[in-house]
Amino acid sequence: MSSVDTQLHAALARAVRGVPYDDLRRRVTALSERYRSEQVDDTAPGMTDALDALAYAVVRMPATFRALHAALATAERHVDASFATHLDIGGGTGAAAWAAASHWPAITTEVVERQPAAIRLGRQLAAGNFPRDWRWTTSDLRSWTVGGPVDLVTIGYVLNELTDEARRDLIRGVTRSATTIVLVEPGTPRDHRRILEARDLLIEHGFRIAAPCPHQGPCPVDWCHFAARLPRTELHRTLKDGTRNFEDEKFTYVVATRGPIRPAPARVIARPLHPKNRVVLDLCTSTGTAQRAVVPKSSESYRTARSTTWGDAWT
Repeated sequence: MSSVDTQLHAALARAVRGVPYDDLRRRVTALSERYRSEQVDDTAPGMTDALDALAYAVVRMPATFRALHAALATAERHVDASFATHLDIGGGTGAAAWAAASHWPAITTEVVERQPAAIRLGRQLAAGNFPRDWRWTTSDLRSWTVGGPVDLVTIGYVLNELTDEARRDLIRGVTRSATTIVLVEPGTPRDHRRILEARDLLIEHGFRIAAPCPHQGPCPVDWCHFAARLPRTELHRTLKDGTRNFEDEKFTYVVATRGPIRPAPARVIARPLHPKNRVVLDLCTSTGTAQRAVVPKSSESYRTARSTTWGDAWT
């Protein structure tokens, strides 16, 4: 568990003190069902009051933080630029702000969120954990526009709550002010298609794809997603009826920028296989094709392949 994971879990533990467990569990169950059945959209928000916000934060914020942290790690690696200013759109209780601060401690962040309950909880969770205050803006994304230039824009777990038209309007809007844009969505085939539609729009507006794709062409696979492993606390396991002390958050993402990029030669797009004396890697390559690489034990690359994980760059 990283130090930031520990901070986040400690902040969540403080936030639930004194909250009746049965009330919290009922909200978690109801909220999970709404998201699972995609009943949450731009007219029916997922969080409506303080208990909803707390339920969401306890069961989802550690996972969304970990996925956003992984996506931002690829931005740090593959975008040849510095990030001093950050705008998080539809930021909820601040998972992307936590992720950005863990990579760039001096970054200045503004979180835009329409639910006051989420903002209040987000402020509470962040208090005392970061040296800089974050700016929180209450606004509905359907009527909100980006202000001045910003180095980094994150939009995490938001596109799936918007109509097709609202998604396109939002993407077009942020392209006017952002240098680098990071989009993250759940790792489902439907959300991958949403990311691909956004990717096409970003390219249309002059952005280059820095990650995960090692190319600028069409996606060569039907479903591209990744996994981020996160630790589960006892409270998290209990509320989600889980038995393992970890969880794998499946997500799909894209990093696009107007700046210079350091593209990967290839990306590992599935969990590596380890049959005897070889490693099998499924790759998306710089030529825009999907290929399978078999690295035998006799290869100089075998040791590197053994330590390579799903989502890593591959040379």
